[in-house]
Amino acid sequence: MLVLSGGGKMRKKKEWSFEGVVLLLMALVATSRCEDVTNRPLMDFDMVKDALSLVLPHDTYPGYTIKQLEPSNVTSLHQATHGQPIHNFRLLDTSFSKFFTVLENGVVMTTGDLTPLVNQPVHLTILEETPNSTATHHLQLFVMDRKDMLRFPGATLDTLGEVMENQPAGTPIRGIPHLQANSVSGSRSISYRIISGNEDEAFALKDLTTQKVDNVISIGEGEQTDGVILVTKKPLDREEKKDYTLTIEAADTEGINKAIAKITITVLDINDNRPVFTKPEYKFSMAGIKSTDLHGNSTVSWPRFSQLGHVEAKDEDGDKVAYKLITPSNYVIIVPQTGELLLANEPEMHELLVEVEAHDLRTPSLSSAKPARVLIEFVAPEPIPMIVQHLNHDAINQHSHRRDKRRVTRAVRPTKRIEFTETDGDLEGKVVFQLEKETDRETFKIRDENIWVQVETNGAVRVKKKWDYEELGPEKTIDFWVIITNSGHNGESINPHYLIHFLWLCDIVSAICQRWARWGGGDC
Repeated sequence: MLVLSGGGKMRKKKEWSFEGVVLLLMALVATSRCEDVTNRPLMDFDMVKDALSLVLPHDTYPGYTIKQLEPSNVTSLHQATHGQPIHNFRLLDTSFSKFFTVLENGVVMTTGDLTPLVNQPVHLTILEETPNSTATHHLQLFVMDRKDMLRFPGATLDTLGEVMENQPAGTPIRGIPHLQANSVSGSRSISYRIISGNEDEAFALKDLTTQKVDNVISIGEGEQTDGVILVTKKPLDREEKKDYTLTIEAADTEGINKAIAKITITVLDINDNRPVFTKPEYKFSMAGIKSTDLHGNSTVSWPRFSQLGHVEAKDEDGDKVAYKLITPSNYVIIVPQTGELLLANEPEMHELLVEVEAHDLRTPSLSSAKPARVLIEFVAPEPIPMIVQHLNHDAINQHSHRRDKRRVTRAVRPTKRIEFTETDGDLEGKVVFQLEKETDRETFKIRDENIWVQVETNGAVRVKKKWDYEELGPEKTIDFWVIITNSGHNGESINPHYLIHFLWLCDIVSAICQRWARWGGGDC
């Protein structure tokens, strides 16, 4: 009985007659004689280079693992029985068998000195067997003298580079040394190419000698060259992609002798996006507060530092945004860090139009292309709504009932501005000031978490983190809201706004000079 296998296909076991076996052996001998192996060239690169698995240096040590073979699709369909392994790998005997071996689990490894195999192809055939099928694996190797193998300088093998976004095509990548592969034995024809990671054709190679820019750069044997550099092929946008990992290959003309370099490129951000307001126009209304004196005279007022509204702008670069009024106003101020608009003085008109500009906190800074237009209306106090409902209880005796419903409003106390010096907050846990209660039932709570201060329920404002003048924003303020709850008035919540302003040495000197000038002392 003869079992035939090959090509990774499963063959069923078949009974052969003696005559059939003899004819088959004669055919195999005739076929083998037709191949004049002694007159073959040392390496048919056109045949082998596509199937070549690995190039090995001649001084590879015995026991080096070359490859881990995976079970073929045919044998993997068969399951182990009675604890026996599913498959078994075996290296077929050839003239190369004494240099290599295959373990039962499919590990191909070296067993001896490979020097006799230098500059010649090695073809290994591995048989994979299971109880019901067989398959073959073919592995093409090529052994080279190590001094003939191409290599990049050590600094090029795994390199980090960077380039600013929006730079024109042809901009060199900073931090990447010249790509110049070579071997100990001397120069030879080499081709350089990017083989992976070049998404959207973002990069190209440039020959420093000819100034040619292309995806593939070839340097002929004996040609004088200053090497190859990596350049951009088009302007890059960090907001679209900020990191690239390229694999660059240098190979000889046959594609057998190769060297690989891994290069990671970071696209650096420049301030190329202006802040954009979420809305081009804003409209806010503020109702006045009506008060009546002892004589029955009524007046309407708008408390100072009441919150009017809030504007917002986004920056595509991810930068922080600050705000300012294009034209200063006697009636409206804006909190630079938050975009909140506050009433500075009692209005003298029914409506007010201001324009707000947003700018990012970068150097150099970019401002919004268009300001936001803000219309503020000052309206009369809202009347207390009253709902009148008639209920019919009896068809004969109809009478109506009126029910009044009072709306509970949310009050906002005026913003308070308190000035301190940096040394006032140099001790964590120190009470810097006390919030005032209008009734004994009021409790306090900070609305938003603040890294500098904390507010206790009794109104004590304590230093949470030691104050650092340099870490504060350009306005040098600590800005926070406090929620005041009055348990005796239906849980009414009041939201006063507090601004802690820091007086630094230059501010104190300036204030002293202004007072000296008012007293007639002249310039400071």
